[in-house]
Amino acid sequence: MKSIDEIAFGIFGAYFKTKREFRWFVSLRENLIKARIFVSIERWLSKAVFYSVIGSCVLLSIYLSMKFLLSLLPKLDLSFSFGLTDFIIITTGSVIAFCSVFCGFYFLPNMKAWERERKIEELLPYAISYISSMAAIGMIPYEIFKKLSEEGENYGEVSVEARQIVRDVSFFGYDFMTALKNLASTTPSANMRTFLQGAVTTALSGGEMGVYFINTAKIYMAERRKNYENFINTLGIIAEFYVTGLVVGPLLLIVVFAIMCFMGSGSLSTLAAIVYLVIPLSTAAFVFLLDVMFSAVHK
Repeated sequence: MKSIDEIAFGIFGAYFKTKREFRWFVSLRENLIKARIFVSIERWLSKAVFYSVIGSCVLLSIYLSMKFLLSLLPKLDLSFSFGLTDFIIITTGSVIAFCSVFCGFYFLPNMKAWERERKIEELLPYAISYISSMAAIGMIPYEIFKKLSEEGENYGEVSVEARQIVRDVSFFGYDFMTALKNLASTTPSANMRTFLQGAVTTALSGGEMGVYFINTAKIYMAERRKNYENFINTLGIIAEFYVTGLVVGPLLLIVVFAIMCFMGSGSLSTLAAIVYLVIPLSTAAFVFLLDVMFSAVHK
C-alpha cells in the first residue's frame, strides 16, 4: 500500500520536476539541505500541495457541517441552501487554507535551518576545543571529525554536521578536503562555515591544520569568555534597575497610595492597578528581557 508521500509525488511530482530551477524553489532546496531534511524538492513540494488540498477540503467540510447543523435548529430558522455569501466564504476560506498550509511547508525548512544554526553556534566553541585537543595529540584531521561525529550526546548539531564529512568520505568516496568544502557550502552556521573555510585555506597554503585548530579554539573560547563577562556586567546593571524600579519603587507607591486611601484622598482602583497590573507585567517584561539576553550571549 502506497504512503501519502508516494501518492502525492505520483500526482504532482512530474509537474514539479519541470519547475525545479525556479528561483524560489532553488532557495527551498538549499534550506532543505541546511535543515538536513533529506527529501527531494519535488517530493517536498508535492507533499505540500497534497496537504494544502486536504486542508482546503477539511475547511470546506467543517463549514458545510456547521451550516447543516445550524439548519437543524428550529429556533434559528435557517435553511440548508447556498447563496453568493456562501460562495465567497467557501472560496476565500479554501484559498486561505491552501496558501497557509503550502507556506507552512515552504518556510518550515528555513525555520529548521535557523534553529540548527542557533544550536550549532551555541556548541561550536566547545566542539572546536574538542577538535583542538584531538589535534594536540597528533590525530589526523579526518579521524578528529569522525570522533566528533560520534559525540552527538555532547555536541548535538555540530556532530550532525561532522557526520556529513564522514558520509562524503566513507560512502561517496570524496577526499577529506572536498568533504570540508561541501560541508562549508551547506552548513547553516556562518561561524562553522568560516571555521571550515579557514581549515581548507590553511591546508591548501601548506599550513598545519592541527595548529589552526588549536589557535582557533583559543580565539573562540576567548571570545566566549568576553561575551560572558559583558553579559555579567550588563546583568549587574539590570539587577540594580530591577531592585530600584520594580521592588523599591512600587513598594513606596503602594505605601503612599494606601495612606492616601486611608485619608480618603486616594483611589483603590489605582492601588489595585499597581498591585495586580503594573508589578506583574513589569516583572514579566524583565524576565523576557533576561531570556532574550541569555539567548543572545549563547549565539
